[in-house]
Parts: sequence; structure tokens; C-alpha cells
Amino acid sequence: MRGSLLRKLLQAYAEGDRAEFEKAAMQLASSEKEAGHVRLAEELRNIIAKITPEVPIAGRRVVDLAQPREELAGLLDGGYSEEKLKDIVLTDEMKNVLMRVLRENKARTDLESWGVGATRKLLFFGNPGCGKTLAANVLAGELGLPILTVRLDGLFSRFLGATANHLKVIFEEMNSRPAVYLFDEFDALGKTRDDSHDIGELRRVVTSFLQLMDADRSNSLIVAATNNGDSLDKALLRRFDRHVEFPLPTLAQVAKLIALRLAIFEISEDLAMRCAQVASGMSFADCARACDDSIRTMALEKRRTLSESDLLESFHNLKIRLVKN
Repeated sequence: MRGSLLRKLLQAYAEGDRAEFEKAAMQLASSEKEAGHVRLAEELRNIIAKITPEVPIAGRRVVDLAQPREELAGLLDGGYSEEKLKDIVLTDEMKNVLMRVLRENKARTDLESWGVGATRKLLFFGNPGCGKTLAANVLAGELGLPILTVRLDGLFSRFLGATANHLKVIFEEMNSRPAVYLFDEFDALGKTRDDSHDIGELRRVVTSFLQLMDADRSNSLIVAATNNGDSLDKALLRRFDRHVEFPLPTLAQVAKLIALRLAIFEISEDLAMRCAQVASGMSFADCARACDDSIRTMALEKRRTLSESDLLESFHNLKIRLVKN
């Protein structure tokens, strides 16, 4: 345990990531306290408290991809994700699905020797802010693959047939560059062909997507994320290996998210659960925003300790704003 924390500490220092450095340092202090080294733990906390807040906090490291070839410019955005399963709060069922997908893709050669392929085509659906995009990043991070998000503003064109051609180029890229390809807000692309307001072009796009999905034999993962699964074309739904629902979080999941996001402050289980009760009906993204707001309050008051009122007030205030909207 101690060796693992020391590695994290040195890695964060080497990368200039103060947030991760402080987190690892606080975890090290906590582990020393649990080991009975109370005086050492207190000394470590005092040293951490002296770290100047003016030192810039580096964001999560993202390695940019090579410049895409000309026809992909404006169609794909991406980089390498460092998100892991431990960084996301999921139901047991959802976690089991992701773990199974990861196991299959890591054992692709073994599966293919038996004439079957790994699960690669996933549809994530459910409420906004409940972890669909993050889950796609986790898959990429665990597999060591790039995460490439399809830019819908670049995909759709006012020129007849151009959108279908853009899709073809993206699917060709899947063969030459294994990655996790994320189609976010997928309902804009996969809308049912029975829509009476459709002028015809969208139907051709959906038909083209169906054909490309059928023909795809790449080693890439295709993840489609939507807040409105009911609007998707039924034939399109059948092209995905797994459909994974992302519901609003339970109280226990919110409490776990709070503890995870505010780990360096060692939030008590009781306080995390009280905040979770206030957050009933909120998404994971809402809860994360409330946690960040509480840190902002603390920082603006030149403190380094998060108070109970900081956290509770942030959740209460966000709940009020959400109700008004």
C-alpha cells in the first residue's frame, strides 16, 4: 500500500500535477495514521498544508493524437484517456458489463480462435450527466486506446450525400486506427426513419450507418451515447452488441461519488450521505458540480479545510437553481 502511494506521489510530481500530488500525499498521511503513526501523520498534514495554493494545478494529462488526415479534419476530436474503472461510480450491473467488455477485448485473439469476436458495439442511454461519456473514456483508458469523439457539427453537411460520405471516412479510419469511437448525442444521427418531419436526407444517413455497421470488422470499439434512446431507429438498435442504461444515481452512489471526488478532504460517511439526500434527483454531473462549488467557496476564503457548511450549502444552492430551471 505504502509503495503504491509513493509511486503515485512521485508520478504526480514528475508530471507537475499538484492536485494528484496533494491527493496522494493526503492518502499517505491517512495510511500512516491507520498504521498507528499518529505523530508522523500529523507532521505530513502540516507539510501538505504549507504547499502554496498559487502553484498551478495541472489538468488530467491528455496526449494529443497525431494530426488526422485531411478528410478527417473537423470530424474527430480526441486524445488518450487516463480514466479507469476506479474513477467511476456505477451500479454492479453496469460495472459487470464494462468489465466483461474489457475482458473480451483484451482476449480478442483467444475469442477469435473459437470463431467469435469481442463485444465492440455499445449503446449507452439514459439521463444526461449520468456517466455515459465518462464510461466511454474508461473503456479507452483501461484498454490503452485513443478516445475519438465524432464531431456532429462537422459530420452533418448541407450538401446532399456529404454526411454519408463523412461517415464512410470515419468507418475507414476505424480499420486503420484502433480506438474507442464515441458518437455522442447519437439521437441526432440515429433518429427513427419513421419521423414525419424528416425530409429524406436523414433517412439516407441512417441507412448508410446501418450498412457501415454491418460491414465493420475493425478492432475498434464503437460507443453511441444518447439521452433519448426511444427516438432511435429500431433497426439501428439491433446493430449494437449491448445496450447499457445509465439511470440517475442512488443515494449510496452519490455518497460514494462525493467521497471519491473529495478524497483529499476525508469527508465523513454521515456528511456524504446527508449531501446525497439533498441531491436526490440530481445527476452525477450535478453532484460533481456541487462538490467543485464547495471547493471554490473554501479557496475564496483562503482556507485549506472543507467545512460541513461549504458542502451542504453548495448542494442546497444547486438544488434550488435546478428546481428554478
